[in-house]
Amino acid sequence: MIAQEMCFDCLQRQIKNFSKMLPTHNLQPLQECVEKKLSSLKQSYITPNKQDNLLTPPQIAIDIYKDLSTTLQNDDPYAYIKQKSIQKAFHICQELISRYPAPKLEPTIHNEKIVWGEDSIFARLDWAVRMAILGNVIDYGSQHSFSFDNADFDFKSLHFGAYDLKPFISKLESARSLLYIADNAGENIFDTLLIATLKAIYPHLSISYAVRGRAIINDLTLQDMLHPLAQPLAESCEVLSSGVRSPGFVYADANTQTQSLYDSADMILAKGMGNFECLESYKDERLFLLFKIKCDVVAKFCNKAKGTMMFLHNTHYIKE
Repeated sequence: MIAQEMCFDCLQRQIKNFSKMLPTHNLQPLQECVEKKLSSLKQSYITPNKQDNLLTPPQIAIDIYKDLSTTLQNDDPYAYIKQKSIQKAFHICQELISRYPAPKLEPTIHNEKIVWGEDSIFARLDWAVRMAILGNVIDYGSQHSFSFDNADFDFKSLHFGAYDLKPFISKLESARSLLYIADNAGENIFDTLLIATLKAIYPHLSISYAVRGRAIINDLTLQDMLHPLAQPLAESCEVLSSGVRSPGFVYADANTQTQSLYDSADMILAKGMGNFECLESYKDERLFLLFKIKCDVVAKFCNKAKGTMMFLHNTHYIKE
């Protein structure tokens, strides 16, 4: 999807929310730098008949956050926030699992072989997908300030505007490889539950977990995946840098390895709204998008209320 003028206002609020966490002496040069860059980008972007500069919302964030890092002389300004997010996400996950334990996989006999029952598979994956999407609640790059204390991680209150679990399971039955495109730090703890479930049901499924190519906002990088609490995920699938610089997967910006994995994967699962904004135009039988609608632009685009969860098989999307 193409960025709107409102996306620039959202970026400005993101930086203001972040600046509240900084020492006072850092605020003025940061605000001046961001205001200048945003004004220049916005003016260039809304110039009539300038079709060659139309970008997705995550792509317009690249230069803003690059300047943020330069001004603060810090290549990863959100590093501490990301480490704390992983720790807090782990404790939240443990509490959720104790309240809503994973449904057991029940074996059945099919053609004289022991396999998991269809109802059992659906129940377990339904649980795992819902757990995974709760991780997308974590977001320091949204238009409003984020706080773990005020965030809603209620498993029972999830409302989906699209829930394509059945086609997801149908594709998994014959899939040999899955590319899982990651999103924010902390989400990886929730993603671990889904990946562990996929490996339990489909042990021959090869899973690659692609993180960002460099630090931007609170998105996951290889450096973040060195956290001790991230190791269970790293032990169950291949973790790699996508090479992507924006807070959303841009195929042309990905490195050769990730492009090759994308091209050859039997299935692709992309987490987060930024990945939706970059990939929704790719109508592909292999592609599933799992995200929470967090802004007015995406809510209007999807014709759904803000706060709605989406598990979308991206073959086509017809607004209701």
